[in-house]
Amino acid sequence: MSQNEYHVDVLIAGGGTSGVSAAVGACQAGADVLLIERNAYLGGEGVHSGVGALCAVYTCGDNPVKCVAGAGDLILEEMHRLSPDSTETIISAAGNKNINFKPEYMKVALDNLMDRKGIKYFLHTNIIAVEREDRQVKSVTCQDDERRFKVHAKAFVDATGDANLAHMGGSATLWGDGNGQVMTATLPFRLCGVDTTQDMTPSAVERAVKAGKDAGIPNMTRERGFILKMTGSSEVIVLLPSVIPSGLNAEELTRIEKFTRGQALSYVEAFRRFMPGMENCELTMIGPSIGFRETRRIAGKRMLTADDVLNRRKSPDGVARGGWKPEIHSKLNEAAVYLDVPGASWYDIPLDCLCSADTDNLFGSGRLICADSQAMAASRVMGTCIATGHAAGVAGAVLAGTGRAEVSAVREELLRQNALI
Repeated sequence: MSQNEYHVDVLIAGGGTSGVSAAVGACQAGADVLLIERNAYLGGEGVHSGVGALCAVYTCGDNPVKCVAGAGDLILEEMHRLSPDSTETIISAAGNKNINFKPEYMKVALDNLMDRKGIKYFLHTNIIAVEREDRQVKSVTCQDDERRFKVHAKAFVDATGDANLAHMGGSATLWGDGNGQVMTATLPFRLCGVDTTQDMTPSAVERAVKAGKDAGIPNMTRERGFILKMTGSSEVIVLLPSVIPSGLNAEELTRIEKFTRGQALSYVEAFRRFMPGMENCELTMIGPSIGFRETRRIAGKRMLTADDVLNRRKSPDGVARGGWKPEIHSKLNEAAVYLDVPGASWYDIPLDCLCSADTDNLFGSGRLICADSQAMAASRVMGTCIATGHAAGVAGAVLAGTGRAEVSAVREELLRQNALI
């Protein structure tokens, strides 16, 4: 194998928790895997957007039950090996059982998990072209800081979060709701020196932000939002600066990054002046990049619908469980709207929602599975992204080995890998 030519069974584009789960699933199914990531580390938006909360490992609401295992368990076990306090299971301000985590530990945990499984991955690598023939992707061309190289594969998993591989390869994609609008994107920031024994609820945030606006502090949009904290730590993650993106080109991305960074400083000023416990806080990190809730996603063989999610529909061809409810962030100055679902229950995500409608060897995972906008508002959260990533990786391995991704074979392998389906 030359340095400019690679041949593998499954190519994973994107190294977030969904992409890592896809790589682990494909590898454990016996496939030769290569993962490509454009950032300097694995972890995706959970790390470089500082999300800090792993949602939907458990069903939301009262009497939560676990609905994500498999690759998700392996990630959490690796976090625990590094430090038992790198994760903390909590009941959130919204009443949901979540797992808060320390992003810097997740970076190392994902490195360790990939190395433990013997999976090859390249950081600092961009996909710049996709070659297809008829209904199949044949190869991707990549660029690092020294060379250009090509990767040939039998199956491809797009875990980029923005359907970049699908888009560059000419596969059909979707954008936003029926009117072409996507949900707000948010740039988290971290503060230290916070007295977390004080009231940090969304209501307390709202009081401080409104007081800041009344005092003439500019640029703040959302008034009500979450502050994530860890027991025994004076550092918190704040989820407030928001914008509605209109595209993914460099001009638009530059605009929204600049705009939300400016917002972060205004929120810090408002907290210092008007929120008890924040008087001596210090800004330690913005982002480092904005977190998207909704952009491009694949057009699949089947669309997951809001009706599937709200009715917790079960499916014999399900390959992942979704435990969250639709969390719709459609307005800049208001908190999310939640659509209620029965507690202690999940919905199934069918394999066809992960399969490109017009590209036979391409699978989508994470927030780019085929779903309508309200269903995507539930399936996009990190726990479900891990589950769909795991399923997409296994499906890619099955297709690479047999020529077809039969549902029965994918489900059998997922069960062997301790996934919950």
